[in-house]
Amino acid sequence: MRLPTIHGRRDLRADQAMTSMIDVVFLLLIFFVCASIGQIPEQLLPTKLDAGGVASVDVAPPPEVPRQEYWLKLVRAEDRTEFEINDSRYASFAALRPVLEQLGQLAGDDPLILDIAPQVPAEDLIRTYDTSIAAGFTAISFATK
Repeated sequence: MRLPTIHGRRDLRADQAMTSMIDVVFLLLIFFVCASIGQIPEQLLPTKLDAGGVASVDVAPPPEVPRQEYWLKLVRAEDRTEFEINDSRYASFAALRPVLEQLGQLAGDDPLILDIAPQVPAEDLIRTYDTSIAAGFTAISFATK
């Protein structure tokens, strides 16, 4: 024999689970509303500053060290490259290398400007640039027209 079912009856377990979740959400909502009401915005709090309590000290800027620009010119003459640093000529790269190393140690932060003639081979340009970096120069630029 079959038991008759009532069509308007629902499962009570599903309603009970949903009711407890809704209760928790409303309790949290009430808690956050009540907790936020008692706070005063910081901008409305009065601040009392003493007029003579702050002293400023004038700090002198550090003295500027005069920076010198070093112009390194590469010129092609008679199938060889000649080098010139600030009006001092060097006939070969071997003569220039110790001068670059000494200048790099003494004035590595000063700018080194490479002025390359159009006839100078790229090999000499790259070797001079790499040696300048290895010597300690940090500001290397190329001169343009």
